[in-house]
Amino acid sequence: MRNVRRGLLTRSRIIDVLSRKASTIQHIAEEVGLSESAVRRHLKNMLAEGVVEKLRFKGKILWRLSGSGQLDLEEALS
Repeated sequence: MRNVRRGLLTRSRIIDVLSRKASTIQHIAEEVGLSESAVRRHLKNMLAEGVVEKLRFKGKILWRLSGSGQLDLEEALS
């Protein structure tokens, strides 16, 4: 059985990084202290849920919170 709580904590840390600015997988991995493959897996799931979105900028792939992901964050903070 997977540890759901640990996954939620990891996603929260990823959201915290993305709430500051759009970032590459490498930058997110450095900030949260995980491997790039682990971050990629979480981002893929978050993309499917509509929490984040992927964009290309100057030859790099950046990840940022989607509009609904940003709204969820704002609601949690209020």
